[in-house]
Amino acid sequence: MITLERPPQTAPPLAPAPPRRPAPPRASVRQLVVGLLALPLTVLPFVAYANLTPEGRLVRDRAIVALSPPKLPRLTPQQRAAALAAAPRYEGAVMAVAYHGIGSATDGEGGFVVSAKRFGEHLATLRAAGMNAVTAAQVADAFTGGAPLPPNAVMLSFDDGRADAMMWADPLLRQAGMSATMFLISGAASEPGIYYASWDRIESYARSGRWDIQSHTAGSHREHEADGGESLPMLTSLAPDETPEAFRARIGDDMARASAAIEAHVGRAPVAFAYPFGAYGADRSNDPAVAQIVREEVGRRYAVAFQQDDQETVPLLTADQDLLRLRRVEVENWSGVDLLHRIERARRSLGGQGAAPADPPAEPGPPVVAEGEPAAPASSPTPTTSTSVARSAGQPVQAATVSPTTVPGPTAPPAAVQPVTPATVPPTTRPSVPVTTAPPPTTAPPTTRPPSPTTTSPPTTAACKPAGKSGKCLGGR
Repeated sequence: MITLERPPQTAPPLAPAPPRRPAPPRASVRQLVVGLLALPLTVLPFVAYANLTPEGRLVRDRAIVALSPPKLPRLTPQQRAAALAAAPRYEGAVMAVAYHGIGSATDGEGGFVVSAKRFGEHLATLRAAGMNAVTAAQVADAFTGGAPLPPNAVMLSFDDGRADAMMWADPLLRQAGMSATMFLISGAASEPGIYYASWDRIESYARSGRWDIQSHTAGSHREHEADGGESLPMLTSLAPDETPEAFRARIGDDMARASAAIEAHVGRAPVAFAYPFGAYGADRSNDPAVAQIVREEVGRRYAVAFQQDDQETVPLLTADQDLLRLRRVEVENWSGVDLLHRIERARRSLGGQGAAPADPPAEPGPPVVAEGEPAAPASSPTPTTSTSVARSAGQPVQAATVSPTTVPGPTAPPAAVQPVTPATVPPTTRPSVPVTTAPPPTTAPPTTRPPSPTTTSPPTTAACKPAGKSGKCLGGR
C-alpha cells in the first residue's frame, strides 16, 4: 500500500501592520479650532454687503423674489371694515401718488423705499375701499377730451426706472389686478448696472399690460455746476456760458431722445412727463427765463406733466388744472388706511369739484384674494380709442367731459368744472394718448369717514442729499 503524505501546511504571511500615525501636535489642533471658529467671519463681508449697501440689497432681493415672490396680503374683516369706513368717494378726478423704491427693508433710503409688505397692504386696502388704479396715459387721455376716468381713480406712479421697484411691485400688481406708471430715465435703462432696470426688463414689464412707461428725461436727472457756480438741476439751470437759446436746444434734445427711446423699446411714445427732483424752474434755477422755456419744451411733447411741490396741500387732480404742473403726493411709510385718509384730505381740498355721489349705501367691499391667488377684476371697461385735444396759445384748457359712472346705489353727477387759462404756450400738437387699462373692482362704502391724519416730510439719511422742496435724493432718487 502506498501512503500519500500531505505536504506540510504553512500559515499565510501576515499583512504588515499599518504604520502608526503620530499624534498631532497641539499646535495643529489649535489651528483647526481657530479655522472652524473663523469660518463664519468670512461670511460677514457678504452679509454686510447684502444688507448695508443699495447694490447689495438689490442682489439679495433679486434672489428673494426669484425664490419666494411677494404675496398680496389677506385683509382681516376689521381691516376691510376700516378701509370701507375711510374710503373716499369722487368722480371726474384722480389722486396721483408717487413711490420710489420698494425693497425687503422698510425705509431703507431716507423715506423713499417702502417694504414690499407695506406696498402690498396699500394695494389690498385700495381694492377693499373700491378705488380704481389708472395710468398716466389714461389721465392724459381723460384730461384732453378722451375717455373719462372711472370713479375713485388713483394713479400709482414710480420714478426713475429703479429695478427694485418694478421687481417687487409687479407680482403684487398682478395679484391685485392693478396697473402703475413708471416715469423712466431712458439713459439709465440703456446703461442699467444694478440700480436701474435694463431695457429688456422694461420691455417685458410693458408687455404685461401692468406698466405704463412715461418720460423722466434721457440724461437730465442730475445736477451740474450751473452758471454762477451753484449745483442745480440740469433741467432748470443754465450751464456756464450757456445762452437761453442753447439751453432750450439742450433740454429739447434731451426730451426728444427720451421719447424716441421709449417709443422704440415699448412701442408707444410717452404722453406724460415727471420733472426730475420735481423741479420745473419756479425755483432751483439761475435764470428767470428758464421756467417758461421748460414749460414750452415740455408742452411741445407731452399732454400732462407732474411735480411734487407743497406736499401738505396736494389736491385731487381735475382737467381744469394746469396740465403741465399737475401735483403728486409722495407716499411715505403709511398704513393702507392712512393712505386712504390722505386721499380723502385731497378730495376735501377740491371744494365742490370731484364731489362724492350722494348717500352711497353700505355694500360689502370687493373680495380680497388669498395669498398667492391672482385677483380677477370684477368688471372690465371696454378699451376706448384715445383722442387728444390740441391746446393753442391763449386758449383756455377745456375740462374733459366726464360721464357719470354707475356705482352701487344712487349717485349724483360731479360738479361742473370751470376752465382756467394757463400761462401762454406756443401752439402745440399733442400726441395721441394710448390707453392702458387694468381696472380693479368698484364698490361704494359707508359715508362715515375718520379724520385725516397729519403727514410729515420724508426723513433723510447721511447717504441721501435732499434736493429742493420735494426732498428727493440726488442721483436718480
